[in-house]
Amino acid sequence: MTGSDRVERPLLLLPPSKGKASGGDGPAYAATLTDGHPLAAARRELLAALQADLPGLDDRTLARVAGVRSKDVAAARQDLESVERAPTLPAHRRYTGIVHGNAGLADLDPDDLGTDVLIVSALLGLADLTDPVPPYRLEFGAALPSIGGIGTWWRDRLSDAIRARAANRRVWDLLPGEHARMWDQRVRDDLDVIGVSFVRPDGRSANAARAKVCKGRVAAWLINHPSATPGDLAGDLDPGEGWSLRVTDTGVTATFSA
Repeated sequence: MTGSDRVERPLLLLPPSKGKASGGDGPAYAATLTDGHPLAAARRELLAALQADLPGLDDRTLARVAGVRSKDVAAARQDLESVERAPTLPAHRRYTGIVHGNAGLADLDPDDLGTDVLIVSALLGLADLTDPVPPYRLEFGAALPSIGGIGTWWRDRLSDAIRARAANRRVWDLLPGEHARMWDQRVRDDLDVIGVSFVRPDGRSANAARAKVCKGRVAAWLINHPSATPGDLAGDLDPGEGWSLRVTDTGVTATFSA
């Protein structure tokens, strides 16, 4: 659903990225899974399933689970085997993909923002910009033998968390199809969600690389304009050469037509 009232502190949903900064200066990932976080139990459960299943995954299966090419399977396996001991970085410094770079996340001070940003993650479920994240390769659309589809598994565990975080707030949803699996549609329908889609003139999805650049620009603008409406976004943001923005019944559509 969409709403017309402005809100002071909206919520922005972003996808993760395959590209991640290496290393880290924070505690080992397992040490961060304390009971004080609403998703701590689910994160521990996912980590336990991953560690239990990993020895039985052949290289072809692991390539799908980690989203890597065959030549990178050994490194991905090593990273996943050691993920609980891996040092962490805050999410806004860990994710280095095209969207995150164009949004300027690494240079932001999360404490100074008027917008709350959540990054969907196959490992963490939902990560605040300050959440400690290890280096990892795990696909939201993949499946593990013990839990099935990771996205579906998380959807069942994120419903209460996202409802609590998003109640009485505007939610800007910049998630592509794979990561939109985190939504329970009934929960989404109950919230003030503004979807932003990135398409060609015929309605098909836009070129992925171009869409990520535009999505990063949209994210940066929304972070800097916490009281914005869909009309503000469509009317005030320069989305880049070849792109145009328009308000629709379900949110905002960015169309690439160059």
